[in-house]
Amino acid sequence: MLNETSIRCFLAVAETLSFTEAAKIMYMTQQSVSKYIAKMEEDLGFQLFLRTHHYVMLTRAGENFYRFFSQMRDGYGRVLEETKQYYNNMYNSLHIGYLEWLEISSSISTALRTVQQGNPSLRFMGEKHPQYELNELFLDRKLDLIITYKEFAPKGTGLKKLKIMDTPLVLLVSPDHPAATDEATADDFRHEPFIKAASSRESLSESKSRARRQCRELGFTPSEIIISPNLESAYMATEFGQGVLVSTMLSRMSLHSELKCYDLGVTEELLCFWHEDQENPAVAAFASILEQVHN
Repeated sequence: MLNETSIRCFLAVAETLSFTEAAKIMYMTQQSVSKYIAKMEEDLGFQLFLRTHHYVMLTRAGENFYRFFSQMRDGYGRVLEETKQYYNNMYNSLHIGYLEWLEISSSISTALRTVQQGNPSLRFMGEKHPQYELNELFLDRKLDLIITYKEFAPKGTGLKKLKIMDTPLVLLVSPDHPAATDEATADDFRHEPFIKAASSRESLSESKSRARRQCRELGFTPSEIIISPNLESAYMATEFGQGVLVSTMLSRMSLHSELKCYDLGVTEELLCFWHEDQENPAVAAFASILEQVHN
């Protein structure tokens, strides 16, 4: 049976045409090299070398197998180097994506610094994207991990997830609304027009279905459902008093707008997702640390 040692012995003899020199290269005795070559010739059924007291030379069979095994060795070296480079690049990089309006940069920075303590060479790339693009890039394997809400969870097999935190849902109301007082509660606005931002590439009927589902979960019976083309437009419509909007306290616009904010008493799960066949250990480590940051 051919094995790596016998092939290496054969290549050493073929390239030096000397059993003595081959033994030095292999850090073996000349007798051991001879035994490996003899066993190889027996297994193949061909004599590989002509041996005399004055010289060693390859037979035609030896020349054929030398071409084959030397090409295999060279190919092995190339594949080994390419594989090392691939895993070196993968282990030293972390490509994260998250919803464009999430205010979680400080949490990501904290988790990243912790992961980098074990791997100072780790390079981090963070990208903000609209929801559909975020899921699309993730499912196309262009992002190692994404952070998004349970409502927008990517659909597919072989995905792992971890809850980072529960984020309070709030009702946003224009400060000019006559009922928007400090004493008011979310119950005072349950019949107001309900504004919902469409998700990227989502049909109008899908957006309305998602809005109606959220209204049922919250016990809202709105006089009208208004679908805005994006989140910025939804906030603007709310500011103009066209209706009320449900958001989370991690939204940059919730945190920095002049809108009146009323607690709904419910939370939305913020999750991170990655592929279960992901080989980069930094991905799961980052997710675990991100969870710890919020607990």
